[in-house]
Amino acid sequence: MPLTMQLGISNAQKIIEQLKIEEMPQTFFELQEAMFAPHPNMVKIGDIIGKHPKLLGQFLGLVNQRLKRTSDNLILDAHAAVNLLGLKEIEQLFLLSFLSSAVPKNSFDQALVERSKRASLAAAELSYWVNDIGFSEAHLVAFLQDIGAIYMARAFGSDYLQDCIERQIHAPFSAYQQETLQYQTAHTYLGSLVVHRWQLGSLLSKSLLLHHSKDLQGLLEYDSRVAHMVALIQVANAIVEIDYYQQVPSAELQDSLQRSVAFLQLPDNAIKAASAVLAKWGQSGNSHKASH
Repeated sequence: MPLTMQLGISNAQKIIEQLKIEEMPQTFFELQEAMFAPHPNMVKIGDIIGKHPKLLGQFLGLVNQRLKRTSDNLILDAHAAVNLLGLKEIEQLFLLSFLSSAVPKNSFDQALVERSKRASLAAAELSYWVNDIGFSEAHLVAFLQDIGAIYMARAFGSDYLQDCIERQIHAPFSAYQQETLQYQTAHTYLGSLVVHRWQLGSLLSKSLLLHHSKDLQGLLEYDSRVAHMVALIQVANAIVEIDYYQQVPSAELQDSLQRSVAFLQLPDNAIKAASAVLAKWGQSGNSHKASH
């Protein structure tokens, strides 16, 4: 039967109750405490980030992408990085670093994460042409768009990723509807509930819930930032499939791209810029060796 949002959320909550959901690390809360201090100490913030070499490498890779550093001018130190970023960007990039390494548990998870990383690169670049969406929040939201699919796969088995998510790459609307009918919930509901549990903000939780919405104008009336973020995700996903993976787009994916580009009023050079970023950073793995 057709799925109502209330039923989808209720069924997603039942699934989550049976799963182990990763907790935010203590370091993240230490970082937030330092950033929310009346007079944030950037040295202390750099010290907190630098305590974990693995996360530091991921973080510095993202920072170098954010600042478009060339290979002969990379930032390799946490203190140098935090002095070049705003506090909100530091928080979001550190969170992205943690989730990139902590959530994937197997090859299926990792493949999904790698594709989402590429979509996040494209969405972040496209955010320059969208006034009310910041670079780092576009990066974070697009990266987390399919995190609910990881938890759906844990509940229903690895076939879920191939049966549902792979089809949705090429048919982002019709295949998503098939998922909701088959499971009476979807990765969108699980993802939204998970990031709500992590207290990561309404833009993220709403965008994850609605990122397969076809009615962008309807979303605009509901919440303009969510509408713009959903459109960014849809454009980014299409660019990754067409430009990075060199796949001939289905009619549905092509329609999604054209409608989202028109909705955001993106110029041709915006698409070219996102494609260029993917060509440069798409295989980087978002990681660099860091100094201590």
